[in-house]
Amino acid sequence: MAPGSVGRKDLRLAAIEEKEETYRLIDGLAELGNPVSIKEHGSGFPAVTVDCGEVHILTDILSLEQWWAKHKKKR
Repeated sequence: MAPGSVGRKDLRLAAIEEKEETYRLIDGLAELGNPVSIKEHGSGFPAVTVDCGEVHILTDILSLEQWWAKHKKKR
C-alpha cells in the first residue's frame, strides 16, 4: 500500500447484515462528532467510498441509501 493511502474494506459483495452493522458503526461515530466523507469511487456508480474515523469502506450507494431511509424512520 502506498504511503498515505487508506486500507479500505470492500463491502460491495458482503451480506446486507454486515453492511448494516458497518453503517450503524459509522452512524455512531458520526453522532460522536467524527466527520463522514462519502465519495463516488473511481469504478463508477453505484460504488462509493465512505470514511469516518478509523472506518474506511468501499460499498454501494444503493444499500447505504436503503439503510439510511430505514434508519430515519426509526428516529
